[in-house]
Amino acid sequence: MLNCRDIGTNATEFLSGALPWHINLQVIWHLVRCGNCRLAVIQILTLLRALRRRQARPASDEQVQAWLRALDDAHPHDH
Repeated sequence: MLNCRDIGTNATEFLSGALPWHINLQVIWHLVRCGNCRLAVIQILTLLRALRRRQARPASDEQVQAWLRALDDAHPHDH
């Protein structure tokens, strides 16, 4: 029987149909019983649908540098 951590680990594979049928069935059974995991999977599905509708654009060099600075600021002692 799958637990909540297993659902989190397998959520995107479940939504893409990449899981074997018996694991897929276990995920569905867990989602029927667990409202928190059901909500999490719905949120992932909503995000994936929104991303598909959006036209992808490469990040600018400025944006990449801003992200890198933000990561450095968030974790200054990880280097």
